[in-house]
Amino acid sequence: MSQKTRRPLALIFIASTLIVGAATGAIFGERSIPDGEQELVLRASEIVTTLLEWLPEEHEPEDIVYDGIGGMLQVLDPHSSYLDPRSFRHMRARQEGSFFGVGIIISRRNGKVTVISPIAGTPAASRGLRAGDVIAGVAGEPTEDLNLDEVVDLVRGPEGSTVVLSIARPGFKDPFDVEIERTRIPQTSVRYSFLIEPDIGYIRLSEFSNTSTREVEEAIAALTRQGMKRLIFDVRNNPGGPLDAAVGVSDLFLVKDQFITSTRGRTPENNTTFRAPGNPGGFEGPLVVLVNQGSASASEIVAGAVQDHDRGLVLGEVTWGKGLVQTVFTVRDTGLALTTARYYTPSGRCIQRDYESFIDYVTHRNGNDSSTAAIYETDAGRTVLGGGGITPDINVENRTLSESMVRLYSVSAFFRFAVEILADVPEEEYLEFAEDFKIDEEYLDSFWTWVVEEEILEPGIIESLQEDEVELADITRGLTVEVYNATLGLNEGYQKALEGDDQMKEAIDNLDLAADFWDAFVEEHKE
Repeated sequence: MSQKTRRPLALIFIASTLIVGAATGAIFGERSIPDGEQELVLRASEIVTTLLEWLPEEHEPEDIVYDGIGGMLQVLDPHSSYLDPRSFRHMRARQEGSFFGVGIIISRRNGKVTVISPIAGTPAASRGLRAGDVIAGVAGEPTEDLNLDEVVDLVRGPEGSTVVLSIARPGFKDPFDVEIERTRIPQTSVRYSFLIEPDIGYIRLSEFSNTSTREVEEAIAALTRQGMKRLIFDVRNNPGGPLDAAVGVSDLFLVKDQFITSTRGRTPENNTTFRAPGNPGGFEGPLVVLVNQGSASASEIVAGAVQDHDRGLVLGEVTWGKGLVQTVFTVRDTGLALTTARYYTPSGRCIQRDYESFIDYVTHRNGNDSSTAAIYETDAGRTVLGGGGITPDINVENRTLSESMVRLYSVSAFFRFAVEILADVPEEEYLEFAEDFKIDEEYLDSFWTWVVEEEILEPGIIESLQEDEVELADITRGLTVEVYNATLGLNEGYQKALEGDDQMKEAIDNLDLAADFWDAFVEEHKE
């Protein structure tokens, strides 16, 4: 549906709720409403009152108000949004880098709220929670009909308070209760950091927060002490975050005063330029930045700065193309994220992709077309494409999984079978077990039997999987990853998973080319 067809409905039916707030000073403080708008404000108030009185089913007033504001913002652009109290709290927690909880990573597995992993050093780990535990209840409330956000809200709470989790553990006949004290849980944005080879470091930045610059700097320092000379910096599926974090992370790869990004808006105060402040804790050496369609906003600022200054190679897929500057206005206990400007790379490329067609935008069907895209040049004179998003220097797509593999992942088959493998292994023996663990024929035979018994795949399909070396390697790796996640930790499991990552393999293979970029960069900027 085009913006033009959405506009009348949004304005007449639901936009009024924001205006009502403005009339009472609830949203825009003491801002006065011009005389010419008073009639519109009164009309909006009457519409909301009529909705609450005459809708065929009873609705909570806040639901109509919050959904109404969201509907109104749809006529502006795809990224202006209204954050209700819970969403606003979660955003603040992500950006601040911590929250008060018990220290578990949860997800839905086989329809149940399941512990993926307790975080090392947290109350959940010390109380013996383990991968595969099902959280059947929180504080006496069953989780069966709750979504994950609702479960998270129940688990989190004031620091020092306690929460009782009802745990259903594989191999145990009855659920049991565990009382855990809430504490501050660091919410790291550098999810993974390790050496792939003796001189090749890998850092995965999952999102940008107020602590991201420090976290990346610390990861660089730790890996450098371990012998890192070359770095693969992964911002795939990173949706972005605060501009300050994008500038700080970019600075770790550039030299002082290099142009990082600019913003251009309707008003002079929104036209700004950001340069590298010159943090001495950055990385010096060959660099590959991994991106994909899920890399957006701050991720694109970093990738664009690295590319435009020929600091390293950008490898992967064309990024999302989200170059709209969001300014978050605090509205009591909620937030209003409004687009106030657009981001541009050092060479002048606008990061924002066209969103005239909302469907094409969200499905990414209108990405950069090399035949029509505007041409720009890097510092060294290389050609780069504009028109939305960052087009990588080397395009690499990961292999598409087969239908059988998608089915196995969709029902969490590898995770569930790993829980079966570890059911009889005491937690204190996890490390020893993992060190000698290997998926052999006996494990695979048990897995095939289990898959049939669980009615996940038919015997005929399993036979074809057994005959395909690539599929068999994927299955062996999937099982190993989940066992490592539960025993050695998510870092080790993720490192194992990367062995099947085509983009990662290409990044390693192209580090020599990245070294040529680095040598030229040093020559250009030597004093």
